[in-house]
Formats: sequence, C-alpha cells, structure tokens
Amino acid sequence: MILSKLNKPILAKALLAIVLLSLLVGVAGSQLVPKMPLHLVLFYSVVGVTALFVVLVLAVVVTLTFAQFILRMGGTDPQWFWFSAEPPGLVHLREQACEAQSQATRSDE
Repeated sequence: MILSKLNKPILAKALLAIVLLSLLVGVAGSQLVPKMPLHLVLFYSVVGVTALFVVLVLAVVVTLTFAQFILRMGGTDPQWFWFSAEPPGLVHLREQACEAQSQATRSDE
C-alpha cells in the first residue's frame, strides 16, 4: 500500500481513535486486576489492540490479493466461488465470443 495515496489526516485520526479507545478499555480493564499498576494495564491494552489491528490489516491484504489472483487467472468473479457453476448465460456468451473469434481467424486466412 502506497502511503502517498492514503488520506493522511484520516489515517492519523483513525490511529488516534484506536489508541484512545484502547486506553479507555485499559482503564476499565484495570478493575479486573487491581493489584497490577495502571501503566502496565494500559500498555498491555495498547499492545493487544495494535496486534488486533495488524491481524485485521493482514487479513484484508491476503483476501484482496487472493481475489486479484482469481481475476488475473481468468476467474469470472471471486464471489462466484459460493455457487456451484458460472452465472446463468455466461457460458453461452463465452461460446459466442469463441465462435466469433474462430470465424475472425478463419476469415483472416
């Protein structure tokens, strides 16, 4: 992902919101372990939320890369993996395109 194409203020706001929400969760979570210092609870909550964010970003990248791979290898649409066959009429359209291409190559000869 190229950083110059991202909207930097929106990215900064999203990261700030993630950090602030994780701090809020950490303060609420400090009630679960009252003997642990607050700064450790906050640190662990920020680390946990950051790890969750990284896992989600990696899942999105892997999913989109797989969808691009499907399309580059001639797949109709990655969403059609949920169905057992091609969309209705697509097989007929492909046959027509193949026939038109074969007739064009015959007329060129």
